[in-house]
Amino acid sequence: MRIGLNTPDLQSVSNEAATSGKARPEASEGGDSFPEDTVSISSLALQALQTPDIRHDQVTSLQQSVSDGQYALDPSAIAEAMLHF
Repeated sequence: MRIGLNTPDLQSVSNEAATSGKARPEASEGGDSFPEDTVSISSLALQALQTPDIRHDQVTSLQQSVSDGQYALDPSAIAEAMLHF
């Protein structure tokens, strides 16, 4: 099989694959199948999945602070946080 930066000649690639005898992996002739894939999810990931996308209590608290004029921003702290993100 040719590997390089040039565009491959599809005909020669097909011929090389056919003559090499290497086909796509399949189950063996004895009837054995491939092992099954498994997935495991950590408890931390499960907690993240169960966390609601919107935390209504925090949204309500922030809305109240903004409407009361009590929500203050610290530009220096914001800039610092952006630099270290």
